[in-house]
Amino acid sequence: MTWIIPDFHASSGGHINILRMMRLLKERGFPNQHVVVMEPHRWSSIEEAQASLNHSFGDYGITVSLGIRSIEPCHYLVATGWQTAYWVAKYRDAIHRLYFVQDFEPAFYAHGSEYNFAENTYKLGMTGITAGSWLAEKLNKEYGMTTFPYSFACDLDLYKPHKKRPNSKKHILFYARPVTPRRCFEMGLLALTRVCERDPDVAVIFAGWDVSGFEIPFHHLNAGTVPVEHLPDLYSQCDVALILSSTNLSLLPLEVAACGCPVVINKGPQSSWLLSEEEAAYCDMSVEGIVGALTDVLENPEKAASLVEAGLARAGASAWSREADRLAAFLPTISVNKHVNDEDEQMLDTRESVER
Repeated sequence: MTWIIPDFHASSGGHINILRMMRLLKERGFPNQHVVVMEPHRWSSIEEAQASLNHSFGDYGITVSLGIRSIEPCHYLVATGWQTAYWVAKYRDAIHRLYFVQDFEPAFYAHGSEYNFAENTYKLGMTGITAGSWLAEKLNKEYGMTTFPYSFACDLDLYKPHKKRPNSKKHILFYARPVTPRRCFEMGLLALTRVCERDPDVAVIFAGWDVSGFEIPFHHLNAGTVPVEHLPDLYSQCDVALILSSTNLSLLPLEVAACGCPVVINKGPQSSWLLSEEEAAYCDMSVEGIVGALTDVLENPEKAASLVEAGLARAGASAWSREADRLAAFLPTISVNKHVNDEDEQMLDTRESVER
């Protein structure tokens, strides 16, 4: 399997998901896992990129090459973002062309050229491996893609409740990503301002990005980008977490729930496919709706305790190994891509034989 990825960073959730799945598939009958880092990238050599990949994501024998021209014949060629999808779709020496879709990327842009460039990749005839059922259904119904959804899980060795330290204030965790419009930072900030005006015993912890450049008129902690190993303790100290998304969910709701913190999420098919209404509190995507949901959890200990119990059970029942098992069983069932003809397959077989 060869995966085409944009240049990677250790803190990128999308890259973490990709490398995790590669590692798990490598253990499940797909031993040759290779990454091609698409241009533009910052690496001066393959050795430098390989060392950084191993340091950031672990050394699991996943190999690296640089640039689109380094793609070699393979059984499965996998796109991981809309910019990589066009290269995967036109590469001839692969039996199967897959599209690892983690979000509806057209929604990252205004409805202009980039929106359409991203949307058109869903019409290229690739098989979609999607992060959750919402994307699978959307891409199948609206674009005719063959799709296979995997669900979310979390590392239960890492994400688990920590002892809560005594504190006179109630703490709201806000997943704050002002640089990522789909995380609705401004609406969340307005809602939190109202909550804190009503109750001076409430404080907010902003995590996900540095928000020091914003005027925030209430008691808060700007935690910024938090190292992964420190997140479980941070989540465990909070009385409720506000996690908004106008597109597909992040991994945060399940990871926060695994640490014993109740979660408030906005309503919508893109955000409600993972956790039930017993496992998370849902709000309308409005300032008033967010305020109401947060206040309800903060002022209703019985409801908060019920959400915590159900959330812990849901997180505890999840497993990345099981999702990888399902994907590993699905991959051999994929029929040859419609735009790969017999001549293409024969050429690939010949080249593989020569290389062996």
